Amino acid sequence: MDEDTTQCSFLKRAFPPGLEDEVSIIEANAARTAGPPNDLDDYTKRWLTVGVCLHTVISPVLREYILPILIKLYYRLTVKCQIDKQTYPFHMKTYLSGIHVDLNYETINMNKDIFKKRTNQYDYRVKNPVDLSKLFLQTHMTKYHAIDDSCDSTALLGIIININEFPTTVQTNAYTVSIIC
Repeated sequence: MDEDTTQCSFLKRAFPPGLEDEVSIIEANAARTAGPPNDLDDYTKRWLTVGVCLHTVISPVLREYILPILIKLYYRLTVKCQIDKQTYPFHMKTYLSGIHVDLNYETINMNKDIFKKRTNQYDYRVKNPVDLSKLFLQTHMTKYHAIDDSCDSTALLGIIININEFPTTVQTNAYTVSIIC
């Protein structure tokens, strides 16, 4: 029993006697900050404010604005081009309406994940307006499942810029914001 007691007291005191006081002094003098050591400069604060406003104020309004236009375009393309029944090689490859946009089918129906670059095996059926919106964007921008909070401001701006169903002034402003941010 005496050996157990001495071993426990030895384990409790891992620091030499003076070192514990030095650690306490260093700890007391160290700055206690959770973020950067200096306060954020005005330029950084402005960009943070712009980002917060874009995410919390502008994006929800854009989502409500974009969805009805996507639904109408999807319905029109379903009737006119039968995009919901497309197969290779008779699928719609580009969207020609004012601007030329190559449609990105790897973003829908898990085509990129399943078939990689074998485009002849892709599932070209566009099943809903959300899938339609993804055709106009780069692959890394299409990680959303609905036009909701999962669809970020970059994707929203890209949809507006690439689909000419939106008024020219709205497209121009979306392009300007996308360049600035």
